[in-house]
Amino acid sequence: MPLFPRPARLIRRASAVLALASLAVGCTTLPAPVPAGPPDPVAVEEPNEPLRLAPTPAPKASVPRPEAEAEAEPAPPARIADGRVLFERLAGSFGPPVCVRGDHNRQWRRRYAGHPASFERQLREALPLMAYVVEAVEARNLPGEFALIPIVESGYRPEARGPGGPTGLWQMIGSTARNHGVQVGRGYDGRLSPVDATDAALDYLAVLHAEFGDWRATAMAYNAGEGRLRRAFARDGASRVSGERRLPAGLSSVTYAYVAKLHALACLIAEPARHGLTLPVDAFTPLEARRAPDGATRLDAVARAWGTSPESLARWNPAYRAGIALPGAPRRLLAPVGSAVAMTPIASSSAPLAGNEEAPAEAPRQHTVRSGETLWRIARRYGTTVRALAAFNGIDAARPLRIGRTLRIPD
Repeated sequence: MPLFPRPARLIRRASAVLALASLAVGCTTLPAPVPAGPPDPVAVEEPNEPLRLAPTPAPKASVPRPEAEAEAEPAPPARIADGRVLFERLAGSFGPPVCVRGDHNRQWRRRYAGHPASFERQLREALPLMAYVVEAVEARNLPGEFALIPIVESGYRPEARGPGGPTGLWQMIGSTARNHGVQVGRGYDGRLSPVDATDAALDYLAVLHAEFGDWRATAMAYNAGEGRLRRAFARDGASRVSGERRLPAGLSSVTYAYVAKLHALACLIAEPARHGLTLPVDAFTPLEARRAPDGATRLDAVARAWGTSPESLARWNPAYRAGIALPGAPRRLLAPVGSAVAMTPIASSSAPLAGNEEAPAEAPRQHTVRSGETLWRIARRYGTTVRALAAFNGIDAARPLRIGRTLRIPD
């Protein structure tokens, strides 16, 4: 909180005692104004910052507007298509204070910024997917810090698998994912779908944020579980939150570090030059969620229909690398915005397939091994798995590939 000087010469008609006291003190800290309406139960306390109670916004009085203006819908924000806009929008969505003091936060800022080239490269690789998440967070009017959670959880890698079971972009455990409508079972794991996982994670974060009111407490609950956070508040007899001061007491050090990491990342994105960083400003094609065409059973078939590359679809849709004709799978994929919806038809006939009719058989797919290629890279390119590719060609997946060998690609 700022300190305001009060020189004694400005205090008129004051007693001598008050004037001396004013000179001796030099400045006075003003108390925080009492918010209108009932305060949120969670108080946020960070180093060198006053205790802040997040108030519940008072309802705004309605102001009569012209009929045409009242019916007009606000224009949606423009699609994010380059790094400069992405990080400007993201930094503008962080809640104050963005950069906080304290050894814990300083440690994580130094760790993330310790290798500037690597930090910039990782962000550049994640730009399209990060933009997709930022737009989803904005659409729900959630704190921008939530878009940083995939950096902490998975490095924005949708295929990431953590020790003990957490999976995907948001590193969700199976029970949490299922509770929020994600299909997790044999043959399909929706946690590996950035579309399914982001919808579920933001659903969960919205519920937590509605209860706890502050992004720091919400992040703690996302990491540790809301029940554990409630019990910690009950033991403390207060609802103070600080990663730096380890509040509320009794949580794991991992949970306190979780908040410190998010604070550090927000600070680095908001003030990169101060930390010797350069954020990527590259242009990119935005991603959008789209349902796969009926009749498509492989990623390369979807790619042909949408006029994009199988490699791109495989990169952003690891849940479907084994094919998209999976029982009960939602068939929602991320695809580049603006790609043709039906550049190449799935079926040769102009009429839709009916009953048990089948599309004409496609020519067998083949791939000639080039220098530096691995089974994993080839499998990823064609939307299949290493195991399926090795079994289909009768080879040992652990042995190096011979350059020039022709591999058959399974359907």
